[in-house]
Formats: sequence, structure tokens, C-alpha cells
Amino acid sequence: MWKVLLADDEPKIRRGIRKAVPWSELDMEVVGEAEDGEIAFAMAAKLQPDILLVDICMPFLSGLEFIEKLKSVAFNGIIIVITGYDEFSYAQQALRLQVFDYLLKPVGEELLYATLQKARQKLEDDTAQNMYIHWVAQETKKNLPLLRECFCKEWVARRVVPDEINEQLHFLELPLFPEAGMVMLRAAGRSLDGQLLVEWDRERLRTLMRSRTEAIFKEDTPHVVFFDDSGSLVVLTAILDRKEWGLLEGRLQQVMERDLKQVVAVCQKEVDELLTDVAKVYQTLQAEIQRKLSYTPVVLLCQKYIEKYYYKEELSLSNLAEEIHMSPTYLSRLLKQEIGVSFIEYLTQVRVRKAIQLMSSSTVKMYEIAEQVGYSNQHYFSTAFKKVVGFSPAEYRKRENWS
Repeated sequence: MWKVLLADDEPKIRRGIRKAVPWSELDMEVVGEAEDGEIAFAMAAKLQPDILLVDICMPFLSGLEFIEKLKSVAFNGIIIVITGYDEFSYAQQALRLQVFDYLLKPVGEELLYATLQKARQKLEDDTAQNMYIHWVAQETKKNLPLLRECFCKEWVARRVVPDEINEQLHFLELPLFPEAGMVMLRAAGRSLDGQLLVEWDRERLRTLMRSRTEAIFKEDTPHVVFFDDSGSLVVLTAILDRKEWGLLEGRLQQVMERDLKQVVAVCQKEVDELLTDVAKVYQTLQAEIQRKLSYTPVVLLCQKYIEKYYYKEELSLSNLAEEIHMSPTYLSRLLKQEIGVSFIEYLTQVRVRKAIQLMSSSTVKMYEIAEQVGYSNQHYFSTAFKKVVGFSPAEYRKRENWS
């Protein structure tokens, strides 16, 4: 039943309206009557009627003042004005207040009935529309993770119009991070010693990669994970902790290779401007992933060996060449050709990265860190660190507030 409230200062008029309409036929019920605007406002707040029949001339609070006060508290019911005042100014004010209809007394029964029929139809239409909107909202929320992934996939591939990006981010509840970064991972399909693997079930591989990646990200760090068209796993994330961001690539690679038992290429890069630079950063990472996946088994083996024995001060190109039964000259040329840096440069990068991890503990002395990453001479360690990072170890630790 639709609830109706009558507001008129004349009891005779209220009785006439009650008797003139077969309310049950319209699926309506008169739930209250008010003789002035103040009483009408109180009753409307309490009863929450769907339809209000309002006279303009009422004591304490006129009909138009009453309607204006209702609008100020976001009343959503239908308001029908019934008045004896045939003045343009009143009709104009009623129109401004968006009343449903404006009827002049005396109102014929047929006109009143027809007006109420129209009001009921509008209520039914609005209810159906609200139900649909609610259903759409529920479905959207239920499918929000999938919608986010689809959008991000289109976004990185430049298939989204720039003007729509901000709108979509808002609709999909993807916050704009002050500092953002992108990470990309792809399984190579070959074991750590270079041998080809039996192909994984595609969905099983994706599920495992996604679950391991999600486990590494903290719950309070806004991020979205999705697979692109080439099968790479991409993470767009807020950078809330610089230390965590610096360690992310190494952690992801370690976990993935441990659980997938195969080579996994991982790379990451900061996104300077989220709205404009996402696609550009994505393309940079794609090229980097392809380069890493093109490494020969020998280079991959060298990388793993260095990652495992970086802390040995005596580790050298000759040691490595002897270990894998290859001439130092050829191995040096191969490393430079594929990874773009010499053996000693790559070893220094690994040692510096490991040193940064150790720096997060303020109880570990700098000379201890140097020794743990393969430098017995702290001065030599400081020089190597500055060459890679641009700051001395002490300066870097102070900048990151790890001291």
C-alpha cells in the first residue's frame, strides 16, 4: 500500500478528499491528516508518506513553506498541491519546488482520481528503477575485481580514452596513489638449469602466480593484479614503504622460482604520473621482460650462482668460469652481451641490493654489512655502493630513516 498524507486546514476539505477516492483501488491508504504546516511536517517525518496532498493556505507554515522545508531534508515522495488560489506566482513557486501536480479547488473526483493514478504509476516506475539500480550496483560490486582487471588490461594497452581514465578509476573504486609503481612477472617455461619443462596447465599456472603474488602484498597496500594479453602478470600498486618497494622484485622472483620450479622474469618501475604514464611504463617493462627471457641457460646459471655466492669475497669471473667449464673471456663477453653489464658490475649490483636489505636493521653496523655482502674493506664497500646508488651507505641509511 502507498501511504498518503492530507494537509489542509479545513476538516471539510479533508473529509471530502477521503470520501471522493476509492483508495484501495489505487493500492493507497490515507495514513494521516494535518491541519497546519508544522503538524504536517512532523507527521511527514514520522510516517514517511509516499504521496502528500497539500493546501497552500495553512497556518503557522504555509503549504509552499512546508514543501520547501521538506525538500531541504531530501523528502522523495510525490507532492500534489490542491489550492483555491489561482495565481501565477503560486504556481510558479510550486513549479520551482518540483511538485508533481497543481490542482485548483474544487477538484472534480475524476481529475483527482486520474492525478492519483499518475502518481501511483510514477511511484511504481521509480521503485522498479531503484530496484534495477540496486541490482546493477550489487552485480557491479560482485564483479568489481574482474571489472578492475579488464579496465587495467585496456588501460596499459592504450585502449582507453584518456578522458575516461579518471572516471573509470572512480567507478571501479581504484584510488589515485600519490606514489605508484608497476611490477611485471612472466614464467619462462624452462627450469633453472635451462632445460625445457613440460608445459603447465595455463589456469593452474596463473592461479599459483596470482596467489603467491597477492600473498606478498600487504592487505593495507592498495593494488590490483591482472594478466595482460601476453600472459604476463602485472601489478599496479601504491608505494607506501620505500624499503618494501626496493625489496619487492627480489622477493617475488625468489618465491615464484621456488614454487614454480622454473625461471621467472621479474621487473618493476615507478610510475611518475598515474593518469598519463601507466601505458609508457608498461611498455618499458614489457621490453625488459622480453630481454630477461632471452637470456641463454649459461647466463641464467651465472646469475643464480652469483645470487647464491655473492657474499664470498674471493668470488671472481675466473671462479665462475671454472665452475661452469667455460673460458673467462667468452663468459665475460656473453654476460656483457646479454645482461648489458660486466661480471663485476653485476656482482656489485647484487651485493648492493643485499646490503640495502641488511640496512633496514639499525642494529647491524656498517662494517658488518660490508663483510656479509663480500667486502672485508669498508672503504671499498662504500665506494662500490656509491657508484651504484649515488650515495654512500651512511647517507642512504639516513635518507631512508633506517639509522
